[in-house]
Amino acid sequence: MTFRDITVSIAGTDYTADAVDGVEVSMGTQTAFEQSVTGSCRVSLITESPDIAIGDELVVKVDDQNGSPVTLFTGTVSTYATLIFDFGPLWTISASGPLTRAGRRERTSSLAADTEGDRIAELAQDALAQQWRETPGTWAAQTPTWAGYAVDTSQIDQPGLYDLAAVTELPVNVLDELAAAAFSGSGWLYETRDGVLGYGDSTRRENTPAADYLTIPGSAVDRSSWQSFTDEGNLVNIAEVIYDGGSATIDDATSLALYGRWDRSYDTRLADVGDAVAYGARRLELESAPRTNLAGPLTLDLLNTSDDLLDDLLTVERNYGVNVQDVPTYIKPEGVYRGFVEGYLWLLNPIQPTLQLFVSDYSLSNFGLRWAAAGPTPWNGVGASLTWQDATEALA
Repeated sequence: MTFRDITVSIAGTDYTADAVDGVEVSMGTQTAFEQSVTGSCRVSLITESPDIAIGDELVVKVDDQNGSPVTLFTGTVSTYATLIFDFGPLWTISASGPLTRAGRRERTSSLAADTEGDRIAELAQDALAQQWRETPGTWAAQTPTWAGYAVDTSQIDQPGLYDLAAVTELPVNVLDELAAAAFSGSGWLYETRDGVLGYGDSTRRENTPAADYLTIPGSAVDRSSWQSFTDEGNLVNIAEVIYDGGSATIDDATSLALYGRWDRSYDTRLADVGDAVAYGARRLELESAPRTNLAGPLTLDLLNTSDDLLDDLLTVERNYGVNVQDVPTYIKPEGVYRGFVEGYLWLLNPIQPTLQLFVSDYSLSNFGLRWAAAGPTPWNGVGASLTWQDATEALA
């Protein structure tokens, strides 16, 4: 059995079939607590002299079962090298996602007080828009248009749900500020398969309909994936939230009585004490008791995966909801692991192509809904006896 056709495009030139010796694509993070890890791709090509330059766009696509290409990665070439073997030259090309550029840039003008989604959209312009000094060639050779310098912000949840304070101490690193804004909004930064910067606010995952979760049969998961761990380091029952005007401290009396004192400080960009208190309360809701997590990724052998499941997996990005079936009961007594994709690693080679999914438990993303985000519709048909503590799970 062979894997699907893979196409690697570098600066518009396609390399397929025998030319593609192997592809690795790494996106996202390994846990729900991490914000910004730059996506990367490494491609091995068996070809005489590919036309490559640093900064070239590199796109990886894999055919679905109908032969239509699905984009797996979009980034820019960061390194390339060659080795000579008996069969000829082997080129290794590495590319990085859009967050790499953000890490190399500074913001030299102040950021006004804003909601976190709008701030991330503004910072995306700093992070990703091509700058004049990065434009190759001479001035005379350029025919720029504003459209060519625009940044796609369609995957950023705007305006956001939390008020952030102004940033006036300059300069600041753009990637650091992106991560700080997302952390302060209890959301998640990510890179899309099309090379766009995305942000899912604190309600993105909660509002994912159950029907939209991707079902993965346990039989498709390698047995070595069924490892769990519970860590006291993830336990918090006294939360200090630092905001623009000072700090707020919140505790959980029940957790203190059971586990003793476990303090943690959260340094945010929040503007006021009200949001700081709510932020701390949500953290305690998630972290005031030990939780069982997967110890590593879910590994799927792609040669033994159904065509329909593989087609669904090709579209996976961070924040995707998954239901893994037939999970060992020592991990989940009910036999179902419900969670969200945090990151993934495609290892595509002719011998054993695999996909590793880093998935966090649903409960680690189940923040209390913001009243402003809930709206009237979710409450239709909800019983009068439902408590607020159980509402988020019931309405998901």
